[in-house]
Amino acid sequence: MIKRIHIYDLDGVLVDTSHRYRTNPDGTIDLDYWMMMRSRKSIAKDRLLPHAKQYIQDNLNESTYTIICTSRTWHTDDIEFIVGRLGAPDKLMMRPENNWQADDVLKLQQLKSFFQLKQWRDVPKTFWDDNRRNLNAVSLLGVRTIHVQSNQGL
Repeated sequence: MIKRIHIYDLDGVLVDTSHRYRTNPDGTIDLDYWMMMRSRKSIAKDRLLPHAKQYIQDNLNESTYTIICTSRTWHTDDIEFIVGRLGAPDKLMMRPENNWQADDVLKLQQLKSFFQLKQWRDVPKTFWDDNRRNLNAVSLLGVRTIHVQSNQGL
């Protein structure tokens, strides 16, 4: 029986991808650079962060339903890294191809749709993210949110 749902952002929470991340002068992510660095060789250099240990323990706990909710676009190399290094979550939410919504809007919509399913309505939910806008948006769903200090993201 599921007693809790734990939702994790990927970059800056479970995985350090700072070696392939940079910002534009206005502070926004340099998406062209990010996409250029999205290769099997670059992804292999990503390192697990301390919350990865908690995620792995949650993933092994049958009473915890684990979700990775990331703004990354679906990509085979990313999915292979997630499954191979972290273990497959119960649910993986990634950005659909050609979807350019703001991260907070994307995550709110994905999680809201999922949480409307009858079996999840009354289950306590906790969300870890390094972006306060994402946390603020998801908190509107009644989800407990935890800010993770990160050297990437906002």
